Amino acid sequence: MDFKKEWITHRLDNDAISFTNEFGQILVDKKFTTSQIRNYFGEVRRIQMKGLSDSLQEFHLLKPKLAYAAKRAKDKSGNRNEETGAEKFKHVMDSAHSAVDCDKENAGNRFKNFCDFLESILAYHKFHGGRDN
Repeated sequence: MDFKKEWITHRLDNDAISFTNEFGQILVDKKFTTSQIRNYFGEVRRIQMKGLSDSLQEFHLLKPKLAYAAKRAKDKSGNRNEETGAEKFKHVMDSAHSAVDCDKENAGNRFKNFCDFLESILAYHKFHGGRDN
């Protein structure tokens, strides 16, 4: 199953929850740690607490920060041919991030869906045995 923009632009549905369940398992299988997700999640929560309209710059900076983390994970892995968990996470979260579209009228609702989507990934990752190291 692939990411659907509608999960962020409209609402999470059963397909979204199934996706986050499967994706959480994939991240565990790829040795992506809970700490790696929580670093990103913490940034998102800080933005949520301040409000998206007051934190647009921080929200936009999530993409380059995630790109940096994915590159570091790739360099550490030593395997240039296989996609790392960090790269998979970046790919999905970049798509979700773009779907928020801060210039649209419902950016606040979209950001809430974005937060809920990320929280669901984190929950299922932990459920499937995600570890801190």
